Amino acid sequence: MVMIFLELNWWAVLLATFIYFVLGALWFTPLFGKYYDIALGFDRQKDYKWPLIYYVSPFVNSLVVSIATAMLVSLLKIESLAEAVSLGLLVGIGYAGAISFNNAVNPVTPRPLLYGAVTGGYHVVGISLIALVITALR
Repeated sequence: MVMIFLELNWWAVLLATFIYFVLGALWFTPLFGKYYDIALGFDRQKDYKWPLIYYVSPFVNSLVVSIATAMLVSLLKIESLAEAVSLGLLVGIGYAGAISFNNAVNPVTPRPLLYGAVTGGYHVVGISLIALVITALR
């Protein structure tokens, strides 16, 4: 496992991280930010300043997901883009999407299904893109 980690294409991992991070910035603001806010019952003001953790945590987590996905691509010997999409959908839906819906079901989330759809959808698309980038640059 350590050897696989050390042999990763780190340029591909960093590119995938950046893509996933930027997708999140687009997904949760201009694309689906309105629905995300509704799901959380959050009234985002136009000049709202997000704290630093709202940038650092998604970047670090994007890096972790990119590394894990790159390791899976290597372990599973994924070579085609079709296999990469299949892996992205499997991990995105089977883990990230399911966890997003599960985390949404709590007493303080006003619209848990909407929250799960927005966040889960982001992870499905994002992890699929990561798998594509990692596979294409192998």
